[in-house]
Amino acid sequence: MHYLEKELNELIQFWDEEPEALRALRSDAFKQYKEVGLPNRKWEGWQFTDFSALEKTSYRLASPGDLPPVPETLPTIANCNRILIINGHFQENLSVLSDKVTVQTLQHAYATNPEIFNKTVVNNSNPFHNLNTALMNSGLAIIVENNAVIDNPIHILYYTTGLTEPIMNHPLFLIVAGADSETTIIEHYAGTTNVQYWQNVVTYINLSDNAVLNHTRIQEEDLNGNHIADTAYSLEKDAQLNAFHFASGSSLYRQNIQVNLASSGASSTVNGLCLAKDRQHLDQQIIINHLKENCSSNQLFKYILSDSSAGVFNGRVIVSEGAQKTDAQQTIRNLLLTDKALAHSSPQLEIYADDVKCSHGSTTGQLDKNAIFYMRSRGIDVQTAQLLLISGFAKEVMETITNTNIDTYIDEKLTTWLEHIGVTP
Repeated sequence: MHYLEKELNELIQFWDEEPEALRALRSDAFKQYKEVGLPNRKWEGWQFTDFSALEKTSYRLASPGDLPPVPETLPTIANCNRILIINGHFQENLSVLSDKVTVQTLQHAYATNPEIFNKTVVNNSNPFHNLNTALMNSGLAIIVENNAVIDNPIHILYYTTGLTEPIMNHPLFLIVAGADSETTIIEHYAGTTNVQYWQNVVTYINLSDNAVLNHTRIQEEDLNGNHIADTAYSLEKDAQLNAFHFASGSSLYRQNIQVNLASSGASSTVNGLCLAKDRQHLDQQIIINHLKENCSSNQLFKYILSDSSAGVFNGRVIVSEGAQKTDAQQTIRNLLLTDKALAHSSPQLEIYADDVKCSHGSTTGQLDKNAIFYMRSRGIDVQTAQLLLISGFAKEVMETITNTNIDTYIDEKLTTWLEHIGVTP
């Protein structure tokens, strides 16, 4: 994609006060990207997704001129601290945070803590991750203090609107949950525009010893958007992660999720719900690395696919040698609402220890005709019966959302989505 190098050179000139080491980091990452290019169908783990649409449009990096007036109506979740970013630009004056949370620009974070950048960006085999390192033009470092208990969730809203020509953003979020802290973070991407755009996001989250983090990621971009993401979690001793990934937007969506259970006693629950219609393509790959003993992980991902949409899920649990007493469970379930919808799912286990409890499974099917017939025999019309079955299928995976306001928001999105595909009472 010829436009990328041009944007990199202009970015370096625009941020002419960047440290030389950061410029070198950008250049090295772009060199790694150029060596391999975009993934294609011959790459293992990428074979079900076509990224050629990203080559058909010349995107430029968002500039200060792309910041419109703040919309009067924005997606809102009740009782939250807020970090607002519009078209890649941090709206500090409209953001509200606890005094136990520090927010830094990427330049400031690199100047004060360059090692966290090096952990995040060096020697990555994902070309989109390398592009993010080269072109990162947005994002923040968010640090929760040790022993802090943040009562209200931190809602990061990354909103795209009012575009006049195709833009791209490459946000990097570095999130550190301090030792013995307890936090809920909502990472939320949304948009409304008639112009194409591309988000290429990297999020690195470190949970220190005994930290508890509830992380909800909501992707409801405009259908003119393409959303590529790389999300990595690292859990230290006795840390607990409860993550929920919701996706219903963008025409092309690919997310790589990696969880490293890096110290004994760490535990993770990573669940997800994907809703696709029209010709949307939603693709997720998740790798859980059990690196130490006495760690547990649970995954439950569900896809509901309508029209000619496609859902892809590749999940792999790797239990390293010496990671004894591992408990790992992985389940993927696909619900196809039409004959043209497609689902590809592949749960996998790699086990190099002998004292473990691991299981995985995958199912794909359509609505149960017998269940619909039973409900109709009790006086329930067919559309209501379908709605009840689909809602029940989806809400099982939402049970791990611990915050009532987040659960309400996603439930409303599910209801609206069902109305738009014609499944209504």
